[in-house]
Amino acid sequence: MEFTFYSPTRIIFSSGSLDKLGVEACKFGGKALLVTGRTFARKHGYTDKMLKLMKDNGVKAAVFDKVEPNPSFETVEAGAMLALKEKIDFVVAFGGGSAIDAAKAIAVLFSKGGRIRDYIGVSIDEDVIPIIAIPTTCGTGSEVTRYSVLTDVENRKKVVVVGEALLPRIAIIDPTILQHLPPKLIAYTGFDALSHAIESLVSKKSNPMSDLVALESSRIIFENLEKAVKKNEQALERLHYASMLAGIAINCAGTTIAHGLGYYLTVYHGLQHGLANALLLPYVVSFNFAVVPEKFIKLAQLLGISTGEGEKDSRRIVEVIMELRRRVGIPGSLAEAGIPEKELDKMAAEAVQYERNLRNNIREVTLEDIKKIYLKAFKGEK
Repeated sequence: MEFTFYSPTRIIFSSGSLDKLGVEACKFGGKALLVTGRTFARKHGYTDKMLKLMKDNGVKAAVFDKVEPNPSFETVEAGAMLALKEKIDFVVAFGGGSAIDAAKAIAVLFSKGGRIRDYIGVSIDEDVIPIIAIPTTCGTGSEVTRYSVLTDVENRKKVVVVGEALLPRIAIIDPTILQHLPPKLIAYTGFDALSHAIESLVSKKSNPMSDLVALESSRIIFENLEKAVKKNEQALERLHYASMLAGIAINCAGTTIAHGLGYYLTVYHGLQHGLANALLLPYVVSFNFAVVPEKFIKLAQLLGISTGEGEKDSRRIVEVIMELRRRVGIPGSLAEAGIPEKELDKMAAEAVQYERNLRNNIREVTLEDIKKIYLKAFKGEK
């Protein structure tokens, strides 16, 4: 056995933990850039609250609240210009994966200069200002990962900026924030976390530690997502925890084919990222089961659905995923989600571009495999 497991982010997890922002922020200097989405933080009073928490601890903060879903190169470069103008010491990210990923990219550009295209395919492992991440959704796990996922609008493609220097120094995880989320977003982001957990199990870079947190994350999500969608306080807390665990798993193991095949649905059709993953996730299980049956047998045992026969366990997991989708209001197929059948071949050709995700899958993925997966997802096959 040989592996490396690295997860240096300091995690502060509790209801009300946002109140600790000020005392944590002042450790990194006297000037921050607060990066948020366009509406959520201000609408619910969090922008003013965070500015006061930092001010009370001697930290001044400029606000960049222009981050859109699936942030573009132009957005993060505009944020970096503001950061340079304000001469900041560190970045505070408050939001879902889009805001946190944008904040990471802004920190890179502030620290190193240039354009964001300069950092695609380059591992950024040092010399980036500190990042404090405060997640407001229960799916991306970006608060504990070294990834910044951005959208290349010009080429209609998702890209990843990556490196250990992008890992937030501190993650402040306050489950009470989730009470403001609409049920659909809880469902979508919860499935994003489940996809992270299951994809990390079928990653070539998985190891016993990443499998441990991925299996536990999966179990918690299966047990709590439906209740969380109904705003059960304890279930939301458990879901936020599971999302963080899944983030730790992909920080080590990375994502695979659900993400690689899902990006088209987001870039071309505007499907929310977690919804795209949810539509494809059952086929990640069925496609990979033969290569790592022991992992799915273990998952079936944890879920209490094991039949004692490996192939049947795989089918049971697929059935449970589909049933959970139905119970939280997620469409049962690409067709139901509005994706036209005539695009399936184009989708497959586009998906091949996401080599990072496809190469990381434990089972080799061909163009024909991708076409078959899309067709099954289109029909909602079991």
